[in-house]
Amino acid sequence: MYDRTFGTEWDDLSREEAVERAFALGVAAGVDSARPEELDRVLEAFPGSYDRSIVELAYDEGRTKALEAKAKRDDSDDEAVWRSLVDGAGEPRESPVPAALPGAIRELTLTDGPREGPPSSLDLPSMLRK
Repeated sequence: MYDRTFGTEWDDLSREEAVERAFALGVAAGVDSARPEELDRVLEAFPGSYDRSIVELAYDEGRTKALEAKAKRDDSDDEAVWRSLVDGAGEPRESPVPAALPGAIRELTLTDGPREGPPSSLDLPSMLRK
């Protein structure tokens, strides 16, 4: 399922692509098609601990959703569970990152370079503004 939808021939991934792949890998693991070597490759694409934790969170979320969906179905059809959580283009049908981290995938600024010019007074903590 995962191989058919995503393929494994990639050299680098954006954070968003990695999160989508990790979610799908979690779904695959939830339906007994685990791909630990592919998950390791996705994690190795990001040396930073924050990015890795977001990827791991997406994996856990996909696995949890797959296990829940599988438990709700009487026939426990793995393909049906996969299709209910991941569309044909590889996009998660629901957010791969819990609502507790809104915008965490796209809005992270820790990897942005330093701002140009001196910091403004709005950037200083209140104790230093006196």
